[in-house]
Parts: sequence; C-alpha cells; structure tokens
Amino acid sequence: MTDHEMKPIFLIGAGRSGTKFLRSLIGASEYIAEIPYDVGYVWRFGNEAIPHDELSVSMLDENIRHYVRKTLPRLINKETLTSRPRYFVEKSVPNTLRVEYLDAIYPDALFIHLIRDGRAVTESAIRMWKEPPKRKYLLNKLRYFPLSNYKYAFWYIFNIIKGILSSKRGQAIWGPRYKGIDEDINNHPLETVCARQWKKCVEKASEQLSKLSSERVLEVRYEALMKDVGQLVKVCEFIVIPDFEVVIEKYRATVNKTDMEKWRKRLRDDQIKLINDEISHLVNKLGY
Repeated sequence: MTDHEMKPIFLIGAGRSGTKFLRSLIGASEYIAEIPYDVGYVWRFGNEAIPHDELSVSMLDENIRHYVRKTLPRLINKETLTSRPRYFVEKSVPNTLRVEYLDAIYPDALFIHLIRDGRAVTESAIRMWKEPPKRKYLLNKLRYFPLSNYKYAFWYIFNIIKGILSSKRGQAIWGPRYKGIDEDINNHPLETVCARQWKKCVEKASEQLSKLSSERVLEVRYEALMKDVGQLVKVCEFIVIPDFEVVIEKYRATVNKTDMEKWRKRLRDDQIKLINDEISHLVNKLGY
C-alpha cells in the first residue's frame, strides 16, 4: 500500500484533552501509523501570515491541498511500523478550529472528537502556558520540520518573540490561536484566556463536525474513556481495526485511573470563579 492510499484519522480535541493518549492507543494497531508530533506547519502552508488558526475553506487552493496530501503521509513514524498501514492518525490541536478546512482537503477522513471537562483542561493549560518549552521535545520535533516551509519557521519564531515582547505577562501564546487571543492575553487573566481557549475549541469543532456525515464522526468523552475500556472498543469499531486486541492491551497497561478532578485541589477559589464565569454554561450543557 502506498502512502497516498492511507486513509486519515483526525483526533480533534482542545489542548490537554487526551488526544496524545488516544493517538498512542490506536497507534498500537499495525493497521494505523502515527504522526508523532503536532504538525502545524503543514496546515499553515500558504497561510503563514494569518494571525490565528481558524482557517476557512476560502483560504484553501489546489497548491495547498496538494502540499498537505503529499506531506502528511511522509511524516508517519516509520520506526514503529511492522506492516503497511491502512490509516494514519494525526492530532494537531489547532485543528479543532478548522475542521471544515481539513474536510475540504480530505473528504474521506474520519474524525474523532475527544471532549474533556473544561475545568480540568483549563487547569492543565494554565500550567502549560507557564512552563518553558521542553528542549528534548523541540529537538525531536525538528526532525519532522521540512526546510521547504521556511515561511512557517519565520512566522513561528516571530510570533514567539512578538508574544514575549508585547504581552503584559512576557509570555508567548500556548495552544490553539482563536481569533482575538492576542488581545485577550493582554486584557484578561490567564484563567479566562485558557477557559475561553477550551470553549472556542469545543464550540467550533462541534459546530463544524455536525455538518459532516455521522458515519465519519465519533464523539468520545475523556472521562468515560479513562473509566471504561468499552469506550475504546467503540473507537476501534468506528475505525474498523482488525487487531483491536492489541489496542485494548495497551490501554490496560498504560491507563491511569487516578482522580480526574485534581483541578479542584490545584485551583484557588478565585481562579475557579474566573473559569466558571467563562465556561459554566458550556460545561453544564455537556453534562459535567
């Protein structure tokens, strides 16, 4: 099977929602190849000057479509392959804001929308915003970055420097860039920005995924996945993975069913209020 014949599976989820964990699980199947890092430069090709991640179909042309379809399959982790996979799985977090863009490039793709309690996501995101980039992770990721897309490299570095210099907090933006995030980081507490980031990702992804055929979309709750292996079985059935037993085995060997409401202990009351002011309506709507 050649690279271009692999069917894409896109894991859609706000940052810190568990998409990396789910990718590692289904990647245990010999039928699925993983793209091991978020690859924003691929999706940004031709739109490097856009200051946010909410790419629309109107920003897409045939040159961009060709680049993405040619490049993504080449980024799979070939070191772990034991056969010729049927699918590749990709989880770049900003894709939550541009599902229709992905669909226009891959009209046959499968989408798995992983949703996690926004309060837990926000607490985790706050820590990520404050944590400096891990050198080892960045060096490993550089191996997947093509010199041909130097425009994205310049854009990426420029925005890190710009974010540090222009932000009142002296920090660059972490995670998906919704429209207006640059202004928000200067005008609102970090708790509000991270909560809004989760809300924008969930709302935008849900809206755009609702327009696709139901046969191509599966919604999974992170909490249910962590508690019940049956949720993972549903994922395997959705994708139609013949060797789903190895996926289940990896789940049982790696899942950590610890307290999933650690955010209650890690956040102060004033932080919880700020977060609830921003997302309580959506949290309640989702049944949390």
